[in-house]
Amino acid sequence: MGTFPGFLYRQFTFKPKPLPKSLNLSGKTALVTGGNAGLGFEAAKELTSHGLARIILGVRSIAKGEEAKKTLLAMNPQIDVQVWAIDQESFESIKNFADQAASLDRLDIAILNAGVKSMEYVKSKTGHELNVQVNHLGTALLSLLILGPLKKTAAETGSPSRLTIVSSENHFWVKLKEIKGPDTLATMDKPETFGKGMDRYNATKLLNVLWMRELSSKISASDVIMDAVNPGFCQSTLHRTDSSGSSFANLIGWTSAQGGHCLTDAATQHAKDGHGAYVSEQTVKR
Repeated sequence: MGTFPGFLYRQFTFKPKPLPKSLNLSGKTALVTGGNAGLGFEAAKELTSHGLARIILGVRSIAKGEEAKKTLLAMNPQIDVQVWAIDQESFESIKNFADQAASLDRLDIAILNAGVKSMEYVKSKTGHELNVQVNHLGTALLSLLILGPLKKTAAETGSPSRLTIVSSENHFWVKLKEIKGPDTLATMDKPETFGKGMDRYNATKLLNVLWMRELSSKISASDVIMDAVNPGFCQSTLHRTDSSGSSFANLIGWTSAQGGHCLTDAATQHAKDGHGAYVSEQTVKR
């Protein structure tokens, strides 16, 4: 894992598989952030096709979320599709979203997929660098705030809930000097530490894995099985600000649907060995 030749080998030799047809999610509620486009939308579609009772799309644009909702209802007219606003540049918006989740009668599956790949330094609304704010801080806060409804559902159903954070193989390719202390976040907020190309994006994907490992160590697997997933290099809206990345994805990338398979696999499979795990190519990896 983590070498460029290895990355190319896996891109060409492994093809993600959809969930088993026998998987039955009837009665369950799932939540997907960034659920109106790209991998998040594909994951929402696949979960919907397995009989969910309810799915919540966490989106920045309600209008785009409503368009995604039409597709899901066409696939499964019986499902309750809810479109909720969430802006991961706003801690208040994240808290409001989590408060809505706390009002649910159950929450079985959460896929925290919302993310950005900004190739240039941008200061977010909170004052933190944009990639760090959206990919790490926003995701970390939301993961903490939705533990309550996930644990509550596990207690009531007698089965662990699932929490998946979308990371990337890119977390292996970090220049560690960027995240050295004594105050890592303060260091990463400085424009001069941003690096080149995908350096900062890669660093936030490492922070995703480190956060998942730490938080999962504080949670019982009987309550919530938590993991981080590498969806592979896919043709996705993630590359909308990176023309070279988009071209490369069109050349060798998996489809968004295949990336979605990786998300749903991590969020529903690997119950025995998946807690605190990094899942790549639909397998628990080191």
